[in-house]
Amino acid sequence: MSRIVRLYKAMKKEKAAYFFILPSVLMFLLFTLYPLILSFFLSFKHANLVSSKWVGLANFVSIFRDNVFILALKNTFLFVVVLVPTIVFLAFFAALKISTLNNSLKTFFRGAFYLPTVLSGVILSLIWLWIFNPAFGLLNYIVKLLGFKPVIWLASKGTIYYLMFVVFTFNFGVPVIIYLASIMNIPSELYEAARIDGASRREIKWKITFPLLKPTTFFLFVTQTIAVFQVWVVVQLLTNGGPAHRTETIVFQIYKTAFWFNQFGRASAMGMVLVVLIVVVTVLQRLYAGEEINY
Repeated sequence: MSRIVRLYKAMKKEKAAYFFILPSVLMFLLFTLYPLILSFFLSFKHANLVSSKWVGLANFVSIFRDNVFILALKNTFLFVVVLVPTIVFLAFFAALKISTLNNSLKTFFRGAFYLPTVLSGVILSLIWLWIFNPAFGLLNYIVKLLGFKPVIWLASKGTIYYLMFVVFTFNFGVPVIIYLASIMNIPSELYEAARIDGASRREIKWKITFPLLKPTTFFLFVTQTIAVFQVWVVVQLLTNGGPAHRTETIVFQIYKTAFWFNQFGRASAMGMVLVVLIVVVTVLQRLYAGEEINY
């Protein structure tokens, strides 16, 4: 009981701070936690805009018998498995390179890498849609200059890999900025001591810089995994899930099921599957990272 009393006294002492965070907490409860709880209960119902009926696990059984959902599941995992490690490790090497430049160039590259994150995902997707356009797109213009025939980029077998490249450009900037900030916070004395001891650049990189950035790497793996699991805007605007459902993702399936087919219970079941997948993958990442990860 004394522990609860001490906690209450500490909260009372800092009560002004809680008033400042109250709007954010209310927004979280209203627009995140409440919809999540509602979606959990809806996943056990056959629900639309006018009625709902309890059906138990029928929605979950139904979606795992749906070949399109299974394909969306596979595509989403493919995005995560390929893109997340690629984004994190290339961001690490890019940040390392930028950290060796002078202040003016550092400022330039910070702005260049961060700029796409400021723009709307819709705007960036439309820019890529123009680049991929088979009739007057930039890519086919270059292809014609090289003497080859135009390619229908978003209707070929490799469409999902083109989308991966687009998602990569969406998600690459922030990890570079975060890594760069973390690298700049590493004490320079560690590097000086390593050089005095005769360590090479490669040894400094892998035995000092990379180990000290392990918390940052873990954070980026988790956040990028969550972001890539939720790929939707790119699919919606560039391919609409085509060709032949080859670029379907879980979130796009949820959107279609709920707002195209008015099946909110089934869409909620898909959402719960997505939540479980994200939690499981995050826990596995935590176990793999080890207990030494602290903030």
